[in-house]
Formats: sequence, C-alpha cells, structure tokens
Amino acid sequence: MVVGRIIGGSVGDKLVIRLKNESDIDVGDLLLIKDKNCQFYVKVINKMISSLVPEQFIEEMAGQNLEYNEGINLFDEKERFYQIAHAKILTINKDGFKPPRTIPSFFAEVKKVNKEDFKFLEKKGEVEIGYLRLGTDYLKDVVIKLPATKLVSHHVLVTAATGKGKSNFTKVFISGLLESDEVASLIIDPHAEYYGGKGIKGLSHHHNKARIEYFTPRWQEMIGSYELKIFAEDLKPTDFHGVIELSEAQREAMDALEKTYNNWWIRTLLIEKPINNIHEELGRKVSPATLFALKRRIGYTLELQDGESGLAFSIRKREGTSIFEKVQKAILEGKTVIIDTSLLGSEAEKLASAAIVRRQFGFYRRTKQLNPESFEKLPELLIVFEEAPRVLGVEALSHGSNVFERIAREGRKFKVGICAITQMPSLIPKEILSQMNTKILLGIPSPSDRNAVIESSAQNISDESVEIQMLDKGEAIITSPFIDFPLPVKIFLFEELIKKPAEQKKIVLGL
Repeated sequence: MVVGRIIGGSVGDKLVIRLKNESDIDVGDLLLIKDKNCQFYVKVINKMISSLVPEQFIEEMAGQNLEYNEGINLFDEKERFYQIAHAKILTINKDGFKPPRTIPSFFAEVKKVNKEDFKFLEKKGEVEIGYLRLGTDYLKDVVIKLPATKLVSHHVLVTAATGKGKSNFTKVFISGLLESDEVASLIIDPHAEYYGGKGIKGLSHHHNKARIEYFTPRWQEMIGSYELKIFAEDLKPTDFHGVIELSEAQREAMDALEKTYNNWWIRTLLIEKPINNIHEELGRKVSPATLFALKRRIGYTLELQDGESGLAFSIRKREGTSIFEKVQKAILEGKTVIIDTSLLGSEAEKLASAAIVRRQFGFYRRTKQLNPESFEKLPELLIVFEEAPRVLGVEALSHGSNVFERIAREGRKFKVGICAITQMPSLIPKEILSQMNTKILLGIPSPSDRNAVIESSAQNISDESVEIQMLDKGEAIITSPFIDFPLPVKIFLFEELIKKPAEQKKIVLGL
C-alpha cells in the first residue's frame, strides 16, 4: 500500500516524504521504496504537519475559531493541509544489502513493509528474542534473531530506565543461549530474580533447566542449588584490587602477608596472630597502623558473622572442591551458572563476583596461551551483571582497574564477553562503552544517557534519539556490527515464553 511519495532528501541526511492524509505512519515505522532497481529500507524518524497556506493565514483562521467559535471551512483541505515525514535510509538491497550511497528519485512511491520484505532476517542469527517492530506495531511473522556466538565475546550493553524490561530481555536472551552448546553464561544476580522461586518466574522454569547451576547462600531452601561459599585460603590479594578501596601501603601489606603466610594470610591477619607479631615476622616492613587498618577493611568486606564464617565467605579450612572449580566445571560443560549475591553487602558482593569472574577469565587466558587446541573447543563465555557502573563506572575505576574492565578491553581475544546491564550508561567511560559493540536500548529518558549510547554505538543512531526516548515497555532498538541496520524489536515476554515453548513466536510483551 502506497503511503507517500518522496519530495526531497540527500545522501547521508534524511528523506522528506509527503504522506497520504489517511496514512497511519508513526515515528519508528519501517517503509520500503522501490526505485532505480534498488529497494530502499527506510525508518521514520520524525513527523510534522505542513501546509501550502501561508502561516499568517493559518494563524488568523485559528484565532477566528478560538475567539468567535466559528467553524473552519476550507476549500481543497486535503491538498492544502497534510503531513510530512522525515526518514533515514537504513540499507539498500541491490545485489545484497549495502550502506546507502544513493537516494530515490522525486515522487518515488513509499510503501508499508510486509513479512516478505524482511525474509532475509530469518538467516541472521540463532537466538530468537522478539518480533520486528513497526513503530508501535509489529510483524508477527518476522522473528528477530541475534547471532549469539558472534556477539557474545564482543560484549553487550542492556540499558533502559526502570521498568522498561532490562531483566526480561536478559532472561529471554539467556533462554535462547540455553539451547546452544557453543555458549556458556555466568550470571551475577544481585536481586535474586534470574533463577526464580516463590512466585517469581526465572530460568529454573525453562524446559532446559538441567543446564543451569545455581549458587546461593540460601542453598538449603532451594532444591537442586549449591552453597555459595568462598574460603579465604582460595583468595589472592589481586581479588581485592579495584573492588574495594585500598591505599598503596595496604596493597603492599597484602602482598607481603601472602608471601609470608601463603594461603593462610587472611586467617593469620584476622584471628591467628597479634598485629605486633605479624609486624615482626614481616621484618617490620609494614607498619602496625597499616595492618590494623587492613584487618578492619578485610574483616568488614568478608562479613564474618561468627568470627570465622559469613553468608558467602569463610576463613575456616576448606573441605572438598572450591566454588571456583565447581563453576569452571559447569562452564566447560556449556552450562549457565547463576550466582545469587542478593543477601550480601555491597563490598562482599563485589568481592565474590570479581573473585569468581577472575578465575574463569584467567582459565580462558591460560588455556589459549598454553593449549591452543583445547582453547578452540571451549564455549564462548558471557559474563552477565547488573548495575554495571558499580564495577565499570568512572568512580569505581578510580580505585584501580578490575577484572570486569580487563574483560571489556581484552575479553574478545579469549572468547569471554560481558553483558553489562545499567540504567545510567553515562557513568561508564566512553572507551569502555565503545567496546560494547551490541547495544540493547529499551527506553532512555535522560538526554545524557541517550547521548552516551548514541555516540558509542557501532551504527549511526543519532536520528533515533526521539524514538529511544519514547520506547514503551518491551520495545527496543538493537544496534550491532553483526546486523545490517539498527533493528526495532518487540521483545518476547519471558513469563509467557516459558509457558508455551512450542508457541514462543506468538507471544510478545504486553499482549
């Protein structure tokens, strides 16, 4: 159906379309133009009213209507008053999909799209996440898929205001990864929402839940889960770096303690020996004041409730396999591992997360360097964490680099990627945002946050600023170097997705 005709535009800028008066075109709609042996796929980025009547006469007519309640009767109203749409060219299909380097002719017909126009999207990925969105509507027969094995190690950013669907998207995405043998996931869950339970639908309700392992302080209440317990003998000074605020003297003290007392450096400092004895045994290289301050800092971070053990940490002797080895085994089997940190304080949560993630990243790095053949067989690993600025924000990194920043910069070389979830991407340094090549944008009202993601995106989405602001719950724009153009998507609703896995393509958010 023809909805308008081209009346202007330029390459690299916008097309100007005069719309039919009865057409129901919205910002975000996708349209198709066939001209010059090309198919132009375009998106509406703005809409306005226009007229051939001089502005002063329009003002006069409106004034008469307001002051004297006179009706407005116009000759040839449809020809004189109409709507204009501004659109950007997304891609051109001319012997393959290519960036736009030409524009359509004057008066070229502009049509609405249908499912046949987007058949090429069916071959673009493996993980189904939703439907192709057309403004406020969507095409039920066009399911959007993401190429998971490609984008995982190149990092993913999920960003939106509260209540727009960040966690829902993540659960839908991980549900798709559970079907793949080529990707493993490690989810840091600070709100106990991903596994599910007690009225909350989570990944444990997925039909492939056998591929999920759950570590939680509440393991005795959760059937099939494992205890989240990290023993101090398995912790290294580097686990604390960039996670808690430490002075240079305290860092040097930690290194000296480990060198002298090996795996028992934390237990020795906290309960086994007086500070003065430690001061002597370290050759008086570390002042008692520094040791006292370090003891308080580490004790506070570990949250030892009975002096030797807390919700997630213990300075008792470990019996059996460490949690680091258990997590690694699950990842090697291509499973999804969920770490419940919801009951931990801020510093304990960051330390537990960083220690677990650092071991897995270190394993991947060592395997590539020492055994390249085994490395090629490793699954891609996606590290998922909420409230990303806590570990990747400017303020967090002012305390020093940490494993999350290192993965953001180097992870793609070692098949390890991050999925950072945040409401405030503007708090993350631009160079790190730029490393997150795939961005899932679910509605961002703040101008500074919108600008941060627009300026760091792999594709030009500057024209979508208005649309990004207006996105409703479950509506997204996805930009990635692994897709032909920024995709407007209606995300599946996870709670409905797991009810009818065979009919998941018929379920969308809010319907």
